Amino acid sequence: MFVLQIQCVFLSYLLTVHCQNIRVLGGSPTTIQQFPVIAQLLLDPFGNGQYSQHCAGVIITSRHILSTAHCFQYNYESGNNYTYPDFWRVRIGSSFRSRGGVIHKVKTIIPHREFDKYYFTNDVAVVVLTKKILFGSTTRQATIANKGTELRPNSLCTLIGWGVTQVGGQQSDQLQLATIFTVEQSDCRFRYRTIGSVIADSMFCAGRIDVDGIDGCFGDSGGPLFYKGVVTGLVSFGYTCGNRFYPGVYTKISHYIDWIVNTIRRNK
Repeated sequence: MFVLQIQCVFLSYLLTVHCQNIRVLGGSPTTIQQFPVIAQLLLDPFGNGQYSQHCAGVIITSRHILSTAHCFQYNYESGNNYTYPDFWRVRIGSSFRSRGGVIHKVKTIIPHREFDKYYFTNDVAVVVLTKKILFGSTTRQATIANKGTELRPNSLCTLIGWGVTQVGGQQSDQLQLATIFTVEQSDCRFRYRTIGSVIADSMFCAGRIDVDGIDGCFGDSGGPLFYKGVVTGLVSFGYTCGNRFYPGVYTKISHYIDWIVNTIRRNK
């Protein structure tokens, strides 16, 4: 998840965004055998061959990873454009962000052309690998939501990732799991409207609005949210981590099925 730190938004509705990768707050350890569809996206931010987990994604074919567009943007601090595949590697089949599994090179990255870096609309991307994934007990193809699928409010969902486990802390080395609930769309829109952010129909919110401290956070961006074993959302953004008034915002996969299918067909 990327955290929004927003200034002067009430009148202008412009977001000043400091993007960081997000983790699972308030989670507990789990293993890749339980969630073999998740992939780690490893970034080499300065082009010196030092790759580390920065975002996450979901295996949707033997060559394609589904993730979020905000992971693959021009970075003003490094001066590098992270849409270039050489900045990335993909680790699959490991419970740990620092070791194990199989590392794949990236052939192409296709962020949605209409991704809005201020409001995070159309926050979806497809990553194409150079070689096929060999499926097994630790690597499998995900089941994603059907076109038009909508979750009811208070649906129990599962969030996984390697993000930080407490605000200001380090990212977890072992995969983490947390259970959260979908939030009624009008309620989430009201909450984010207070800071000038827009919750579009292509997004939905999930979290714990009864208690602080359970959320996605730095390092979880692009990772999956499950409902009954089906990937329904991708970690997109939020305002701070674990704040019960601002539940995490997720890309609604069911809104993008046509785009996903067409992108895969055009990019083998």
